[in-house]
Amino acid sequence: MNGRRIAYASLTAAISGLFVWLTLAFFTTSYLRLWEGLTDIYYSIRYFFGELFLLDGMKKVTVTEYSKVLAWDTILPSDFDAFKARFIQYFQLLFSKENFKLWLRSVGDKAFTFSRVLILLLPCLLVLGIIIHQMYEKTNTNHNVDTLPLKVFKKVTAVTIIPVKNFVQGYLCFFTEHNWVCKLWLFIWALNLNFGAIIVAFFSYYFYFAMSYDVVGIYVQVVKLAIDLQVLFRVIPVWALLFLVYPIFNKRRKSRAIRRLSRFEARNCGFINELSIVSMSCGSMGKKKTTLITDMSLSQEVMFRQKALKILQKMDMRFPHFPWISFEDELRERMGDGTVYNLATVKEWVRGKEERFGVSGVGELYGYDLRRYSDTFEDGLSVKTLFETLETYAQAYLIYTVNSSLIVANYSIRTDNEMLTEGNLPLWVTNFFPEGITEGRFAHILDFDLLRLGKKVLENNPNAGSFEFGVVAITEVGKERGNNLELREIKKGCEETNQKNDLFNSWLKMCRHSATVDNFPFIKVFADEQRPESWGADARDLADIIRIISSGNERLALLFYTIEEMISEWAFNAFMGLYVDFRYRRGDNTLLVYLLKSVTAWLWKRNVRIYNKYGYSILKLEKERGVMDGKTESKKYYLMNHKVYARRFCTDCFSDYFNDLAQKSKVGLKDYLTYASEKATVEELKMQNSYFINGLYKDTDG
Repeated sequence: MNGRRIAYASLTAAISGLFVWLTLAFFTTSYLRLWEGLTDIYYSIRYFFGELFLLDGMKKVTVTEYSKVLAWDTILPSDFDAFKARFIQYFQLLFSKENFKLWLRSVGDKAFTFSRVLILLLPCLLVLGIIIHQMYEKTNTNHNVDTLPLKVFKKVTAVTIIPVKNFVQGYLCFFTEHNWVCKLWLFIWALNLNFGAIIVAFFSYYFYFAMSYDVVGIYVQVVKLAIDLQVLFRVIPVWALLFLVYPIFNKRRKSRAIRRLSRFEARNCGFINELSIVSMSCGSMGKKKTTLITDMSLSQEVMFRQKALKILQKMDMRFPHFPWISFEDELRERMGDGTVYNLATVKEWVRGKEERFGVSGVGELYGYDLRRYSDTFEDGLSVKTLFETLETYAQAYLIYTVNSSLIVANYSIRTDNEMLTEGNLPLWVTNFFPEGITEGRFAHILDFDLLRLGKKVLENNPNAGSFEFGVVAITEVGKERGNNLELREIKKGCEETNQKNDLFNSWLKMCRHSATVDNFPFIKVFADEQRPESWGADARDLADIIRIISSGNERLALLFYTIEEMISEWAFNAFMGLYVDFRYRRGDNTLLVYLLKSVTAWLWKRNVRIYNKYGYSILKLEKERGVMDGKTESKKYYLMNHKVYARRFCTDCFSDYFNDLAQKSKVGLKDYLTYASEKATVEELKMQNSYFINGLYKDTDG
């Protein structure tokens, strides 16, 4: 244990000792009240069972009596009748003329005091503003040079604030490692502040009320609660409770925002399930086409895992006494040694086991006694054998447990899905709204030869024919496949691979056959293009066309954030107005700008994180059949920032092609020739290398 950890442990022991001393010195009444509550619950339980079993001599109840430990110090009357009288009297006084006059007098006195303070402060602020303006009006070019006040501030904080901050951060990490200490402290203070007695009192009255139905007695319990809470309000000032309440409030509203975003995700999944196997998202540039298909691909991958798990559960219920875990163990071994690596080899492996089992004639399989349990399942439609069920189970298990992304795309997509396993049935963490930033995994590179049933670009491609199930995402599909006009000159009988002889469209029409497990197709193709006509009609007719009509403004799922956002935006805009002028005039670093920038940056970064975590926007869509018959359905799709923008993909996924071209060139924007005047000359027009201009001057030059 190093010196710092010894210091942390010593500090923890000292704080614990302080808490124990405070308990003995100031909070013994709370423990006496707790003992009183335990006595109440004892008699309440006796009363409960006495009434339940009609036993005499168990009628004594103390929970309806006021505490003899805590002194009466509350404005509430002791009985309900007095409370009703006081309640009526209160509202009569509240709306009386005299009360209104007193309120106006109180407001006037406070306004007078505030105005006097304001009158005294205004000259001071004005003088301070003039001094600061005079100081910062001078210009300089002392680039990145700290002023003397800033140097002093940095040196002072380096030996005071920074070490304390580092120590506190380290202690919080140490505290997290030993969270039992936190639980112990919370338990001690829960008893000190009388929360233990409050909880015991609730259950005491619960057992009493369950048999007595004493509704009027509830008022006594409310008064007792007010008396018990006196300990809390005497120890902690009301204004200090804000520092305790706000973190709880903030945590609750964040969890509610996550639930709201999760409901949006469920609606998105419902929309995705309505789509056919192939869909094409269309819209003009910047309408978030690629964002949409990326979002849908992420959701579809999760839904495939969930569907595979449901199939496993259904197959399990067919033969509830079969040792499925033993079957999974052997299947994992075969997946590990390469015997099983896709759905076809899974079927082959299970059928081989069935053949060997039939030849051996053994009456047990993984310890499964066929003489005791059935080897068939009748579902009202057909009879399924055990090995048919094993084949389906093994396919679903392969899809569920394959420890890689299920997405194959022509651009990179990052996913957060993580497999958890304790050596038994693994579970997947598919949370799109995690607390921190995860490393994740990336989609597989789409080799288009995987999807070609005819000629291949790469002859004897080892990957050809291997793709069975998964999510296929293709951006700019029209540029890959072309439309009918663009392919008019291309011949099917050509020796080279092209869009007419690679049978890609045939794969689209038949892809579900290789991916179907238990009558469910584990395959989905998401594509995007600016215009649906950019993709040939033969393929497009198979798809659902999704037109992005509009992308709504960014919204926030976090409730009651308006005031905090206003403060952040006001501080940012006010500071930037000063900062731009400062940067224009000066090149050095000053203390005032350093402090203002630190505070503004903290507010700005907090606001950015909030919007990145809980922000969303709504896409308005129109869904249409690929035949484009004009029959459209209006839909909504929710794009949630943390789900689709957390380093998921790059909208400029083909930018490296242009980067390569730019790097090979020797000129930049500033090197291009400029016009000599507001009207282009003939020579300047010819410099455009324009088809239009060249056509105009072709005959003239001739």
